[in-house]
Amino acid sequence: MATVPGIDVSFWDAGIDWPKVRATGQRFVFVKATESITYKDPTFDDNWFGAKSAGLLRGAYHFFRCNVDAKKQADYFIDYVESFDDRGELPPVLDLETPDGQRREKIVPAAKTWLDRVEAAFGKKPIIYSGKYFLQDYLSEAGGGPPAWAKDYPLWLAQYPNQFAAGSQPFLPRGWFKWTFWQYSEKGQVNGINASVDLNLFSGTLEELYKFAGAQMVTEKPQKPQKHAVVAGDSFETIANKYGVTVRELVSANPQLLKTGDKLTVPIAVAIPAENGDSSGEAGGGSASRTHTVKAGDTLTAIAIKYGTTVAAIASANNITSINNISVGQVLVIP
Repeated sequence: MATVPGIDVSFWDAGIDWPKVRATGQRFVFVKATESITYKDPTFDDNWFGAKSAGLLRGAYHFFRCNVDAKKQADYFIDYVESFDDRGELPPVLDLETPDGQRREKIVPAAKTWLDRVEAAFGKKPIIYSGKYFLQDYLSEAGGGPPAWAKDYPLWLAQYPNQFAAGSQPFLPRGWFKWTFWQYSEKGQVNGINASVDLNLFSGTLEELYKFAGAQMVTEKPQKPQKHAVVAGDSFETIANKYGVTVRELVSANPQLLKTGDKLTVPIAVAIPAENGDSSGEAGGGSASRTHTVKAGDTLTAIAIKYGTTVAAIASANNITSINNISVGQVLVIP
């Protein structure tokens, strides 16, 4: 069966080099936004826009606390994600992991309350994330099996086999008959992330993933492949990481052996989703500039990684002569 690889990230995966992540073949990411009604992930901004700049499809998730008012949690999540004026492409996610001392008679209606409220705000039916035993024990009816409405929601199942093999599938909870995403490892290693990361699969082709997300597979500007002059020390891996493409894509475009002086064709990094509501056939905002207000701890290198550009490009756009000389509150144009 066809599958598409992706990851999910949170505060524990801070400082991600997103072009390198995409170059490993990842095509989607779920990003932690909130938990309960008191916690906002401080890396959400960096992860959200960094993943977008690298061309990954994105979905935000909320870690649900079953002993906290569901309406307040839904509103907390909605307000935080919408404060960035970017809801992402994939549906939002309800993360169900711990009962917090509550019985299923309370958890089932609370989960439905969150799902209904978030769906009304986002215009998309949310994804349910959980493990097999939580779903069987807590998101279930008295007679066994999930509530009747649960089949209407995509399932993102967390289940970690002792040995993962390509083509394998998770064991579904009782009464569930289909999975959309499968989190098959919590100890993955992905280039560009200096920590263990959760690994996931989408059940379907890349085209089906984009259809599920309601996004168009469109070409990132520039419309023509770039050229890269090979220098001493270059390898297919280092060049792929630089341009955010996979080694396979790069090799397919350049079947010749790599030697100093070669001019390599750098293929377009496939898929940049159109902005919400854009059906023009081009990536929304492809030629527009953004601005970034410098915060304490910011560096031009970190800002360049976040927006998928270069230090030199930012320095040139803002007439910066010393790349170490930026100040808190300074508004930078991001080309």
